[in-house]
Amino acid sequence: MRTFAVISMVLLLVAGFAFAATTITKKAGDYTVDATIDRNPPVTGKNNVDIRVSDKTGKAVTDAKVLVEYSMPAMPGMPPMNYKSEAALKGEVYRAVITPSMAGPWNLAVKIARGGKTDTAKFTIDVK
Repeated sequence: MRTFAVISMVLLLVAGFAFAATTITKKAGDYTVDATIDRNPPVTGKNNVDIRVSDKTGKAVTDAKVLVEYSMPAMPGMPPMNYKSEAALKGEVYRAVITPSMAGPWNLAVKIARGGKTDTAKFTIDVK
């Protein structure tokens, strides 16, 4: 009985890590962009994306306009899908909601507009 309890605890712990949010870090010009998706792997339907934009000193950038463009390339018999989600600032993090309509590879472009200049961080996610 004790062995069963230990195995159950380990399985629950591993499952928790497997479905925990995942963070991807990319550069966009002089900025570092940390994008955290609340589902791992991302799923069809609603997914929250928290985006932290840092300057080259590591300080959070809170005066930018952040837009998330997400798309799935064209496939045989299917046109490309292109969507946009404007991110809203909450504290030092921008939040956007993406709603991929089908499973497969999706491209995300996080566009940071600040001071008359726009920089882009590009990510690829695999939606389940």
